[in-house]
Amino acid sequence: MSAMTAAAARAGARVGARRAELAAGLGGLVFLALLVVQNLLKAATDPANDATPAQIVRFAHDQAWTVHLLTVTYVIGFPCLFLFAAGLSRRCSELAPASELWSRVGRSSVGVVAVLFGFVNILQIVIVAARSDLAHDPALASTLWAAHNAVFTLNLVAVGGALLGLGRAAALAGLIPPWLGRLTVGGAALLAVAAAPAVREVHGSNLLVLGLVGFLCWLVFLATASIRLIRDAGGHVA
Repeated sequence: MSAMTAAAARAGARVGARRAELAAGLGGLVFLALLVVQNLLKAATDPANDATPAQIVRFAHDQAWTVHLLTVTYVIGFPCLFLFAAGLSRRCSELAPASELWSRVGRSSVGVVAVLFGFVNILQIVIVAARSDLAHDPALASTLWAAHNAVFTLNLVAVGGALLGLGRAAALAGLIPPWLGRLTVGGAALLAVAAAPAVREVHGSNLLVLGLVGFLCWLVFLATASIRLIRDAGGHVA
């Protein structure tokens, strides 16, 4: 009887683990969708990095709805990213114990991404909330926008760390194809290079194009790893 009980407990644990993988994969896809929406919205409505105080104040009046929407996507999206990172790390550790160090790097970087992007949202919220005062204080408007751009630029490094850590762990565990494992390393390097001249990029720089390429690598990784987790879970969950 005890042997049967132990076997049933092990089977239940396996089913629970696979369901956790399914949740992690779905979380990754939800975060991916929200991330695409966020960045398309920012590209379409945000002022340029070198925007004038008048343009910043106009944005705060005319595009305030986008700031509200971005806050909602942040609240929904980052728990999904945490779920994805935790589930992927667990699966990688099961398949390849040597991947644990890289998983920790990735999960730590995900935490930094959440904090820094939270600051990006906070600065935009402040700009919208104080828009009437900023109309009479151009210097403060420029300072807040420069701070927004600086945090956004440094966030590229954290995204690169998440891409490198989780990407290497997934590659070692065989959860992503070898070509994508190499792509995650290259994408992480591009994100770091794009963020390096941060002072210059506060007012705009062509190097941000490198960051865009690295960011696309991040999107491809999120999609591929999330789908793999869902497929693996579907093969084991009754």
